[in-house]
Amino acid sequence: MNRHPRLKTVTRALIALGRGIATVLTSALLLLGLTAAMVVVQSGRDEARPAGAAVVPGEAVDGALTSEQKAQCDHAANLYRRGMVSRIILTGVTVAPRARQYLIDQGAPPQVLLIEEESASLVEGLRAAANMARAQGISSVVIVVDPPAMLTALKVARDEGLTAYGSPAGDASRADDPNAVVGETWRYLRYVFAGR
Repeated sequence: MNRHPRLKTVTRALIALGRGIATVLTSALLLLGLTAAMVVVQSGRDEARPAGAAVVPGEAVDGALTSEQKAQCDHAANLYRRGMVSRIILTGVTVAPRARQYLIDQGAPPQVLLIEEESASLVEGLRAAANMARAQGISSVVIVVDPPAMLTALKVARDEGLTAYGSPAGDASRADDPNAVVGETWRYLRYVFAGR
C-alpha cells in the first residue's frame, strides 16, 4: 500500500526540475566555454587577402588614439601599401577623425580614407562600414581590429552581407588575457542573441 503518493509525486517533480536546471546550466557553461575558445582561436588568425577595403572600427573614447588604435591604423595602411585593399574605412564618433588624421600624417592618401563619425560601438561601426562599403560597390573587406574582438567583428560584417576576412592588429597578448576573452565572449553572445 502506498501511504504517501503525494510525497512521491512531489519528489519526482523536484528530481525532474533539478535535472532540467542541471541541463540548462551545463548547456550554458558549454556555450560560454565554446564561445570563449572561438574568441581565442579567431584572435590568432590572420586571413588578410585582397579585398575592396580594410575596415578599422573604432569605439567611442576620449583623448588621443591609443597605441592599439594606432597599430590598427598602421596595419590597415600596410594592407593598402601592399595593394591588398584600395580603400580604408574608419568608423567611430571620436576615433574616425583622429584615425584619418593619423593616417594622413603617416602618408596615406586622403582620397582612399572613408570615415563614419556617428557610431559609438563596434557593432554600430561595422553596420555603418557595411553601408559605406556597399555605397562604394565594395563587397569584400578585411577587418582590422583588436585580436579578441575579431570573432564579433567578423560575425557582424558577415551578417551585414559583406565577405569579411580578419587581420588582427594591436596588442597580441590580449588574445590570451582572461578579462579580454570574457568581455569579448559576452559581447559576441550579446550580439548573437540581442543584435547589439
